[in-house]
Amino acid sequence: MLRLGVLALGLTLALAACGFEPVYAPEGGSLASSLRAVSVDQPPGRIGQAMRLAILDGIGDRQTGIAPRYRLRSQLKTSTERVAIQVDESAARINVIVDVAWQLQDAAGLTTYDQGQVRRTVAYNVVADTFASLMGQRDAERLAGKQAGEAIRTRLLLALRDR
Repeated sequence: MLRLGVLALGLTLALAACGFEPVYAPEGGSLASSLRAVSVDQPPGRIGQAMRLAILDGIGDRQTGIAPRYRLRSQLKTSTERVAIQVDESAARINVIVDVAWQLQDAAGLTTYDQGQVRRTVAYNVVADTFASLMGQRDAERLAGKQAGEAIRTRLLLALRDR
């Protein structure tokens, strides 16, 4: 038991010495505080809401009363693609495609620090039950938005790490 404690202490000290900084720790570090200083614009629609929530979920609690230093802007485009066409020319499967162009800017929007494009595709099945197909579509849209938001959040971490 004592050996495990000494080993854990040694690993902790080694990680601290190499500059390891946990982003999602409760106290966070400089990277976590930079991430909390990002204001995320709300893209329109249900997919935009899912994307924004995925980004904010990783940011953690924003401190109220503190003006944001950064602003994340995004332009969201969605489309669908019919795949698995059946003999009667109806689609058995549909892809929901989400394309997002994003920019990390200063709070005033004058300087762009980083920008990029994210594309996510999520498929759902079309079934005989209209309600089930509608729920499949909504779930696919929500998941595509969430995946796009998670990808953007990862890019934000990389951009803020280098600042």
